[in-house]
Amino acid sequence: MLRYALARTCLLILAGALLPASTMAAAAVAVVPTARPVLFNTAFEGGSLGRIEQLGENEYRLHLEGQQDARGRNRQATWFLFRMDDVAGRELTLRLTAFKGEYNDRPANSTAGPWYRPVFSEDGETWRHFSDAGWDEAKDEVTVTLRPQASTVWVGHVPPYSHTRLLRFLDEIGRSPHATVEVIGRSVLGRELHLVTVTNLHRPDAAKRVVWLQARQHAWEAGTSFVLEGALRFVVSDDPIARRLRDETVFKFTPMVNPDSVALGEVRFNVNGWDPNRHWDAVDLRDNLWLERLPEVWYVKRAILAQHARQPVDLLLNLHNTETGEYMDTMTDGEPHLGRWQRAFEQLVTTPTFDPSRPKLTIYSGSSPANTTNFLWREAKVPVALMELRIGPSRKNGRILSTEDRLEFGRRLITILAEAAR
Repeated sequence: MLRYALARTCLLILAGALLPASTMAAAAVAVVPTARPVLFNTAFEGGSLGRIEQLGENEYRLHLEGQQDARGRNRQATWFLFRMDDVAGRELTLRLTAFKGEYNDRPANSTAGPWYRPVFSEDGETWRHFSDAGWDEAKDEVTVTLRPQASTVWVGHVPPYSHTRLLRFLDEIGRSPHATVEVIGRSVLGRELHLVTVTNLHRPDAAKRVVWLQARQHAWEAGTSFVLEGALRFVVSDDPIARRLRDETVFKFTPMVNPDSVALGEVRFNVNGWDPNRHWDAVDLRDNLWLERLPEVWYVKRAILAQHARQPVDLLLNLHNTETGEYMDTMTDGEPHLGRWQRAFEQLVTTPTFDPSRPKLTIYSGSSPANTTNFLWREAKVPVALMELRIGPSRKNGRILSTEDRLEFGRRLITILAEAAR
């Protein structure tokens, strides 16, 4: 754990130079600055930023660090989060760059564009999207300006949902009489992997449907955590609909599949460089090699298959974020499960926020994508679907959705899934 913590150092812009934290004291003696320097800091949970260029007194080009897989390929740069200190009253110009990378071993287009608006916060808790941003496609660069009133400001890709927030939330949920929180395994770095079960514990499970919701296989996709939190908060509530659903349904939640990378400010892969939404076909529960490489998938897959053998899972939805696409896909090709997914999709389209860029549920009848969580249908007839939710502007709402929108969507989503399962 220490080697990762040490990699997250503070960076100081001083007299036009980029200095690591280890040289700050010496530099402070050698140079007398004419103004208080701006301190760029990533030494906190989820922090990430690459090389920094100072272009002017209050203008910086910020290169995103990104993350590569175990082979040094498929660089992804859909995450950054940093803090700036001593900035009160300054007119700051930030040029964010190096968004481009690879996807499935092929060059990928930039994950930013003219639609993109990063977020900022002056308290580290309340996040707002920049109202305007300049996009330079040739430079692969987004430019934003801000004039903070506070001495400190945080800037990020999307509103963060930290591992610490999840642990606080699970502690709260664990006090509900309707919920059980259990540890089903540990990540590469030893963080607990959780499974939350919600139902009416005073009614036998035999006649109930089983609905499973999963989030954060990819660390950057923080929006999925807000959706899952909204769903989980609702099903443990005293709302009459929630009480009825608990009578009829066993709800299962795997809220954060990749906690190491969330905590370390990584993007897509686990800390060994393996993608938690790939290799579901290859991960063999009898093979300890996969337990070492990708324990996050090994333990979650074991929990899903154990549940399915004991009492079949009726619907399992795997939540993801993407830039501007929004859709659902599945390998499920048998009834009644496919009909349930079709009904869920049709109901979701009527909600205020789900606005699919693909007009219908995508059904993969061939072999692709063969190695995602959807593969569990081929392996064990677990009816899995993937849902991508855009981080760009919603066409229905004409704006980027807020965290409150995502929490509310979680409530609607889990209700629709439970109804479709019946």
